[in-house]
Amino acid sequence: MAELTSADYAYLIILKAADRELSNTELSRLYGVRLVSPDYERLNAAGYVSSDTKRRPYRHTITSDGKKAVLVSLTVDQGKPVDGEKRSAGERQLFWAALIASQQLLERLARDRPAAAAGNGVAAEAGHEGMAESVEPADLAGRIRAAYSQLAGSPGEWIDLTALRPLLQDVSKAELDRALAGLLDAGDVLLEPEAFMHRVGESERRAAVHIGGEDRHKLAIGRR
Repeated sequence: MAELTSADYAYLIILKAADRELSNTELSRLYGVRLVSPDYERLNAAGYVSSDTKRRPYRHTITSDGKKAVLVSLTVDQGKPVDGEKRSAGERQLFWAALIASQQLLERLARDRPAAAAGNGVAAEAGHEGMAESVEPADLAGRIRAAYSQLAGSPGEWIDLTALRPLLQDVSKAELDRALAGLLDAGDVLLEPEAFMHRVGESERRAAVHIGGEDRHKLAIGRR
């Protein structure tokens, strides 16, 4: 396995927690960092990250080897700075971003366990293994609002559905699409297409909700 720096691990943790393609714009908005040269080039060369640099903003995805690298046990000695070495403000921000991503991953795992347990119980009772219990519409609307609050800097700020869906992974796309469409009945919710269509890639298309004959990619809650 290629030798990684502490910054390399931080980027891998962030991408592993997201478990999807992240653009530098999203990295900056969600975590206050960007994966740029020479860092992404080093991770690409190691085979841990795949980067789409054909268009801006650059987009990054952790590979299967990258996911394995994150699971390799670390030691305290590996993180000790060289004598006289000081962490820059950028490095401190990067490590804080990795902590945020780790916390989000732990929260998602904790939230998904009860849902998975409930789904398994229903499946066993019904005799259909793997059938998950549906989420009540009212509960799902509240979860969408809670997930939005985690992502948005302030009420009414636009967020991408590519960022929202990973926080609700236990909900099927069809069910989440219905809940998002239903939220439009509330006076403070908006769903809109991406204004700059050159920014719409495969992940944005998959995350979009189709309403009124068009794909909506962005969500805002709290706009009056």
